[in-house]
Amino acid sequence: MAVRKPAIYRVAVVKPLPGPSRTAVLTAVARALYRDEPGPLILDDDLALALAGEQGLTLAERFRTELPWSDVLAFCRWMCIRSRFTEDLVERAVSRGVEQYVILGAGLDSFAYRRGDLMDGLRVFEVDHQGSQSWKQRRLRDLGIVLPDNLVFAPIDFERQTLREGMVSTGFDFARMAVFSWIGVTMYLTPSAIGATLGTISKCAAGSQVALTYNQPHRVLDDNALRVTSTFEAIATELGEPFVSLFVPDEIDVLLRSHGFDDIVHFGPEHARAAWFGGAPEVAIAGAQRLVAATVTPAAHGSLGSQSVRQPGA
Repeated sequence: MAVRKPAIYRVAVVKPLPGPSRTAVLTAVARALYRDEPGPLILDDDLALALAGEQGLTLAERFRTELPWSDVLAFCRWMCIRSRFTEDLVERAVSRGVEQYVILGAGLDSFAYRRGDLMDGLRVFEVDHQGSQSWKQRRLRDLGIVLPDNLVFAPIDFERQTLREGMVSTGFDFARMAVFSWIGVTMYLTPSAIGATLGTISKCAAGSQVALTYNQPHRVLDDNALRVTSTFEAIATELGEPFVSLFVPDEIDVLLRSHGFDDIVHFGPEHARAAWFGGAPEVAIAGAQRLVAATVTPAAHGSLGSQSVRQPGA
């Protein structure tokens, strides 16, 4: 079988400066550029470009001028889809009394500063490296953005402490239910690091949930998805954050079940089109990455529990 070699468009990347991860800037730029699409928007992140700073402005201009706009928009749609999916999960959790929300690898996420409608009674933990968080806090001050009282910055040095130790030290309560957002991270981690994080999340109270993304190997992608992901994967590599771990859906199921998760819901471009784009097949959405939501069950704490896999609406 001939190996497919997709066309990869190159865009000169911004010279790294002290601050957030380069891919956090890339993600914020994507959320900002999505606002160029005619409404109604599925997510309107009016803070994204401002948070990304000078590097974000430069990268956004290069995307507009150096890449096919159809590919850029397909990528930007997916960046907003995954945020909308996660924020909808949080909204449903808040309605049933969940009071803790953890954003792992928070980067330039703006949930806490946009979603005042959900912040009452919800304690939000932004988990990231100290350097990234310090830069973000300075940027927020420069922009005059007031930090919510119930927002907790949780800098964790993984060379010196575990995720659990770092969370407990900032006031997180593992005995109470929580929602975890783990978006745009797993592809940069080793399988053992992914498993360790899922193991920590699974120690939360039964009923806690995680929304995460995973990237699929090239061999399972169609030509359009392969072209778009190859371009942006190359950009991530040039930014110093190459992809490490790739999965297919069945492998993610096995991984989640092995850590005591159940009620697994898969969500990809086809589900997004049906939910938010009127089922229009012509709406291009980058398809290499997929979302999955899963729930901590008593099985994660040593008791027996049933396990199932659902598609949205099942």
